[in-house]
Amino acid sequence: MLSIFVGIICAWLAVSMPVCQADGSKPPPNGDLYYFEGTLDLSGLKTEGGATVGITELNGARMIKVDFPMIEGYPGVSFPVPGNGWDLSGFTGTQIQVNNPGPDPITVAMRVDNAGDAQAKPWSAELVNLNPGETQTLKVVFGQAFKQPGFKLDPAHVVAIKVYVQGLKQPASILLGGPTVFTAGAAVTAKAPPPYHPYITTTTSPTNHAQPYGQDWELVKDWTFGNKRADATIHNKTELDKDFYYRYIYGKGTLDSFSTSWNYHRDYPEGDPRSLHVFGDDTLTLKARIPAGGGWHQHGIESGLIRGKIPIVPGMRVEMRCKITKGIGTWPNFWLCSGVQYDDGTFSPQPKVLPEIDIFEFWGYKNRPMAKTFSSNTQVFGHPETHGNPYDIFTVFRNSDYTPGMDFSEGFHVFDLDWQENRPMWLVDGHPIKQTYYEWTGPPAELIVANTLGISWAKDDMKYMKPEESNWDFVIDYIRVFKHPGVVVPSQAAPDAPAPTTPQPPK
Repeated sequence: MLSIFVGIICAWLAVSMPVCQADGSKPPPNGDLYYFEGTLDLSGLKTEGGATVGITELNGARMIKVDFPMIEGYPGVSFPVPGNGWDLSGFTGTQIQVNNPGPDPITVAMRVDNAGDAQAKPWSAELVNLNPGETQTLKVVFGQAFKQPGFKLDPAHVVAIKVYVQGLKQPASILLGGPTVFTAGAAVTAKAPPPYHPYITTTTSPTNHAQPYGQDWELVKDWTFGNKRADATIHNKTELDKDFYYRYIYGKGTLDSFSTSWNYHRDYPEGDPRSLHVFGDDTLTLKARIPAGGGWHQHGIESGLIRGKIPIVPGMRVEMRCKITKGIGTWPNFWLCSGVQYDDGTFSPQPKVLPEIDIFEFWGYKNRPMAKTFSSNTQVFGHPETHGNPYDIFTVFRNSDYTPGMDFSEGFHVFDLDWQENRPMWLVDGHPIKQTYYEWTGPPAELIVANTLGISWAKDDMKYMKPEESNWDFVIDYIRVFKHPGVVVPSQAAPDAPAPTTPQPPK
């Protein structure tokens, strides 16, 4: 087994690291080297070989779930270290709890590194073989490599802690606790659990419809869906028709698809078995399916879309609680689109450069079968000067992506846009994640939620798209619109429409 893992070293040492210039940081008294309780952000974890990370539970304890694609090599995950590394002098080694949740045995290794030349670089490593369902503590003793004497590791300058697997024949997963330090021969004492911080990524449907998630605003519109729930405001397709359209605003409200996707948006009468807007007991589901004669091509898939009739302007806030789609080729999106369709069937004039705010887009490409990473953007369409040369005031996004540590297709989450004038702010489950300077230049916006399938320009990834209609349900609990006090909600009447007259009592 040792000879098998010799090859690992070349793969991991190929990544150069800066030499520490100062003493490292001492771990906290409880020995934790990575703390993720209550966090919304796992972006500090670095993955290789296509691995993705999320948060799950094992026997009531929070664990990091690492998913590995079927790939050659040694896919793994690296834990963040302080800028000058860890000073772990005085400790025997590092340890981490590892669980195998899959149906097949798996081999997991951990390596601890100093900085230095690739050939002489000190490192220590160990592995465990896990049967299905088995949990073990993987321990790396400083100065040992797979239970044999190894390089002389300097514990005072640890610059990397990595966990990885090898020999995968099919996709697999492991569950990890956080790495800690240990001392040989020390009395074993139960470590007091850290203060419990409820995950702000776990939500329940609030009973108070008059406030957004954790905020005090004035309610403008409450669309709470379900055909049996007591607090629902929209119970069926007939009621849905009163407040929503089912096409994009472009093409005078008739555009049913974009050239960037394979699907087209349809709606059917109430009770039609082909319906793409289906009410459950307490939800509305935007469905997607392959119709007769359909397939992997333009208009080869049909799916649901809703476009709100309420005009949205700065000073307002939109919030949706939903569970989204997953799989290669999925593209669920939630955004503000420039333009208003007035209640007389006419449309607001559009500016030459359209403004657009994307509250979220989950892209099912780049090896993303699970809905863990999304983007939230403002669009300038090649003319940033038209929108005040936008820039991020603060952001947790990296290269336009955010991976907070959960699969958004597995449960409901709340997405908000707090549209402060020229400074829209995005929130997830009540937690601000981004604010951007962006000038909206155009008419009021309309809100769109679209179940989009088939990303036409991601051709290499689309070769792996599968007809997984069971994964294509975009499930919505509610959508709500709020406003700041004093903000005037625009009228849905055309600007030149005659003012309504007040009936006069008979003489």
